Amino acid sequence: MNIRIRHKLVLFILIGVLLTSSISLLYVQKTHKLYEQLVYEQTSEKLYLYAERIEDKLAAIDRMTQAIASDADIQQGLEKIKQGTNSSETYYAIKAIEEKLLSYRIFNYPIRSVAIIDFWGNDYWLGTTKDAAAPAYIKQFIDMAAQKEGGSLWKGGEPDSKIFTSLREIRGVKSMDFPRLGTFVVRVNADDLINSIGSNPSSAGFNNTLLIYENHEPIYWNDEQWKQKRMPSSLIQNERSGEQYEMLTLKKHKYLTTLSTMSFTGWTLVNLVPYETLFQKAILMKKILLLLYAFILVSLVWIGFIFARSITRPIEKLANRMSKVEQGDFATYRELPAKNMDEIGWLTSSFDKMTASLDRLIKDNYIKQLHIKESQYEALKAKLNPHFLYNTLDSINWLARRNGQDRISSMVKALGDMLRSTTSKKEMVTLQEEIQHVSNYLLIQKYRFEERLHCEINIPDELTNCYIPTMILQPIVENAMKYGIDDRTGTCHITINSERFGDQLDIWIADQGPGMDTHYLDQDSGDGIGLRSIHERLQLLYGEPYGIAILEGIDQGTVIRVRIPVLLKGEDHHD
Repeated sequence: MNIRIRHKLVLFILIGVLLTSSISLLYVQKTHKLYEQLVYEQTSEKLYLYAERIEDKLAAIDRMTQAIASDADIQQGLEKIKQGTNSSETYYAIKAIEEKLLSYRIFNYPIRSVAIIDFWGNDYWLGTTKDAAAPAYIKQFIDMAAQKEGGSLWKGGEPDSKIFTSLREIRGVKSMDFPRLGTFVVRVNADDLINSIGSNPSSAGFNNTLLIYENHEPIYWNDEQWKQKRMPSSLIQNERSGEQYEMLTLKKHKYLTTLSTMSFTGWTLVNLVPYETLFQKAILMKKILLLLYAFILVSLVWIGFIFARSITRPIEKLANRMSKVEQGDFATYRELPAKNMDEIGWLTSSFDKMTASLDRLIKDNYIKQLHIKESQYEALKAKLNPHFLYNTLDSINWLARRNGQDRISSMVKALGDMLRSTTSKKEMVTLQEEIQHVSNYLLIQKYRFEERLHCEINIPDELTNCYIPTMILQPIVENAMKYGIDDRTGTCHITINSERFGDQLDIWIADQGPGMDTHYLDQDSGDGIGLRSIHERLQLLYGEPYGIAILEGIDQGTVIRVRIPVLLKGEDHHD
């Protein structure tokens, strides 16, 4: 085409801008759809997490009610009240129950009132928290709690009030027929409970509506217009079908609606976010992009006319110099610096620097190869040092045995075996080899702690050939020795057991010490002897179902469970 280059450039820019603008508009539309989907999913996920936090609060109150219901003093007092043989004895039993209720710290919970209803229907309130509205529901509460036979029951839906009620029938634990002694009632302020959790499940500034339904009837609302409205039929269908979100139109207003069913109570948590508030920024952005595309079109056409000439001549000169480099002339350079330090000038200057550096880079690469050879030689010499240390420890071992120093001999031999294990390049060893490494470590520690250290290793013979990652058990045993010393006796008792469950191998390392935080692996603390590193290593090798779990001992102490897949000889593992 016999068209001047500036016209070609302008035409190219014009076609490119029109094409990219069309694609960009489609992309913006698609992005808007994806943004909606992302907002739906994130809002649903936040609502699910918010529901879990609500359930955690309710579960904490549940544990408190269970502790009070099973309290020996309260059980004894309710038994005396139920018998009713002596009025003075009944009076003192009532006083004992009220004093016992005062000993529980309920102030950490958003509780409105706490009451125990005895076998005869009399209610005893915790301190001065008696709820005047509660007695109207006491007979109904007793009947509801009786259906659970000692289990927990959460109810809501009292007219015009946002109250969550925890009910639990108190059963006698001394008799095998578990006779009914009374009913425990805890009334929780829903607003206080929700506020104690923190931020709402939607982003700030969206003016969202949070609703909780029980049997499709509202039991909590943060907008008064919803307090007597049954759950919309479309949401009921979504709840039954498992859909977590939808776009709902109510009174000519569109809402992004997400719902989550709480497994602990069976309640349904619903979050309504106005569509206009949620997506008004996205709509504004689309308008801004249209104006921006129009401005870019005009600007690029104008720039094409101005810079067409200034672009062609430097490019031709640069192309000539590149042809020289292609022929092997790496020492080419410009006699005069570039006049205009625009992109072409910068490219020309960079090309000069590149050609001037090629010879130097070739020489540097040759020197680096020499350094690599020297490093390899040094690494080869370093490999000799562990062998020298092994031979030295063997010499000490034989010298100790020759002089009758059996304890020194056994310690040196165990240390040598441990050193061979830790410097070995094998990533996988048999369980028997790993246990032997642990035994060598315990043998050395035995001379230090003497009778204060006890260890029992019970590994079935059929599991000794299973392959496990090297250096897994010894750091855990070391951690058990550090934290597993009994405060009363000063002794450390460690047991190591193993059992196979199908394709899964579990190894337990237990101590009888004061115990360890079972949530240690979830914390960011940097102390400990590699428990978190071992856990992450196992999960990297085998996936999330495997790794370390910290459990509480049956009587006291800590149990570290190591879970890995069963790998036998000939199966897929690293040698």
